[in-house]
Order: sequence, then C-alpha cells, then structure tokens
Amino acid sequence: MIRLLRASEKISQWVAWCSGLLLFAAAIMIAIEVVLRKAFAVSMGGADELSSYALAISCTWGFSYALFKKAHIRIDVVYSRIPTTVRPFLDILAYGLLAFYIVTLCYFGFLVVKTSVVRHSVANTPLATPMWIPQSLWLLGLVWFCMMIVAILIATIYYRLRNNHQLASEFSAISTLDEEIEETADVKVTSDGTR
Repeated sequence: MIRLLRASEKISQWVAWCSGLLLFAAAIMIAIEVVLRKAFAVSMGGADELSSYALAISCTWGFSYALFKKAHIRIDVVYSRIPTTVRPFLDILAYGLLAFYIVTLCYFGFLVVKTSVVRHSVANTPLATPMWIPQSLWLLGLVWFCMMIVAILIATIYYRLRNNHQLASEFSAISTLDEEIEETADVKVTSDGTR
C-alpha cells in the first residue's frame, strides 16, 4: 500500500510541475498581450479566456500534491491541545469530510460537463472554445484529488488498525511546528528544541 501511495505522490508532484508550467505559460501570454495592447494597440485575443482555463485546471491538478505535502489549511488550534490519542480520530474525520465534499463537487462537476457536451456549449468569446474541453480537464483534476484523499484515508485507517501509528500520522496528521521548521530550513530539530 505504501508503494502505491508513494507512486501516487510522484505522479501528483509531476502533475503539479505541469500545472506550474501551465500557469507560467499563461503569465507569459498575458504579459505579451499587455505589451501588444500598450505598445502597438493590437490584441492577440483570448489571452484572458485561456489564462482563466489555465488557472482552474492547474488548481485542481495541484490540490493532490498539496495534500501529500500537507499544504492545505487545517485549523489546529484545538488539535494541538488535545491528547494524542484523540488526534487520529480527528485526522480520519477531516479526511472523511473532505472526501465527502470533493465527491459531491465531482458529481456536480460531472453534471456541468455532461450539460456542456449535450448542449454543445461554447464560450461566448471570439475563440468559441467548446466548454467541455476545459471543464473536463478541470473535472479530471478534481477526480484525481478525490482518489488521493480516499487513498490516504484508507491507508491511514489501515495503518492505525495495524498499530503503525507513526506511518499513519505521516500521511494524515497535521505537521508539527518542528516538522514545518525542518521543511523550511532543512534543519533537524529534536524534541528539546536543539538542532
């Protein structure tokens, strides 16, 4: 199971890099558009539309990598003050609720894509982009994110039941302050605060 999760993390990392390149390309396209408009009063046309698609697609595909890196926001005011025996239940609850939310979002996203396909919807722009294309890429990113949430949730429950709490926490627990410092500074911090 751990090999599957590690492979999924690598795929998510690769997709996050592709998403970053997509955003970078969108930024370059917008910069060229601005220069052309200001300097030559000419427009490429469609830069704003394509950049909005790039933003939506790159966000959903980047969610899974953020999930593996624990970069999504979790409110830890209560979490850090409760006994460590209760924390695993909150981790499972958090991932369960997130999975429920994303499954619901995927369902309604599917309905949006289906409607665009059935009605042959196109963007109300000069490019007249068939809407199912960017919407499908956006939805696939959400589906991948949902699959990663479920995989981490299953792995967390599996390793908790096998009494491998450290590995389960590695996947689903909130990063401690020491872990965040280590990741940021590349320094190993011991429990007594020394380096």
